[in-house]
Amino acid sequence: MTRQKKSRNAGDNGQRHLPAAEARKLRQPKEETKKKGAGKKSGSRNSVIEQKTEQHAGHSGPKDPRTGSKKPIALVAEPVVTPQIKPDMQPKARLMKAVQPGLSPAEELAQIENDLLLQQLLERVENNEVLTGKDAKYFNAKTARLEQLLEQLGLTEQAETIEDDDPLAQFERTDWRKSILGDED
Repeated sequence: MTRQKKSRNAGDNGQRHLPAAEARKLRQPKEETKKKGAGKKSGSRNSVIEQKTEQHAGHSGPKDPRTGSKKPIALVAEPVVTPQIKPDMQPKARLMKAVQPGLSPAEELAQIENDLLLQQLLERVENNEVLTGKDAKYFNAKTARLEQLLEQLGLTEQAETIEDDDPLAQFERTDWRKSILGDED
């Protein structure tokens, strides 16, 4: 068998390349579709007059939003008329805030001392618990009022105990030799 030279031509097997003029003839034209409207039709302001006549005749269809109120507006300000109250229509009694009768300081002091909630909170404080929220507010308010009442009644001198808040002074007062060595001098 003799050797055949390869060629670059596709031969009869490949698709034939058509010139542009022939390709345009073979192409099918696109179906024309209706364009979607991007807004109102032109001249819509002029067609409002036609719609108004149709609405008055049949009273149907949506109301045009551009049509405003038909209520007449006064161009001159009218004087404001205030209704006058007849003298016999005036109220005869005056309203006043109800005043609660106050307790005497001694009665208030007794009431605070007998307060069960305050006693429970005082026990919690003595047990080194920390009060929070409403309990702390209630405790602080009642103890402050108790101190005021004691000062007002002059009972603070009897209730006071002599204690120094200075821990160094308390440390110096303590005789450590007696506690360590015993009662011997």
